[in-house]
Amino acid sequence: MSDMKLIQVVGKGCKKCEKQYELVLQAVKTSGKENKYKVEHFTDITKFADLDIFLTPALRIDGKIVSEGRVIGVEKIKKML
Repeated sequence: MSDMKLIQVVGKGCKKCEKQYELVLQAVKTSGKENKYKVEHFTDITKFADLDIFLTPALRIDGKIVSEGRVIGVEKIKKML
């Protein structure tokens, strides 16, 4: 399990944030490497500062913010994986 990459989707629960979460799940599933990624979804705004998130939706991969304040598509997410 230590070889798994951690993907975190951070949002307030709005439509855009929920869409980003769905797109991340779809990207992981269609990548054919589902067993290499763990996806977490945070909606608790008290944790945003701890994750250095100030705009949502946000996407972090292994602790690095790769997108903030916009929804990114499946193909772009797959390239980041």
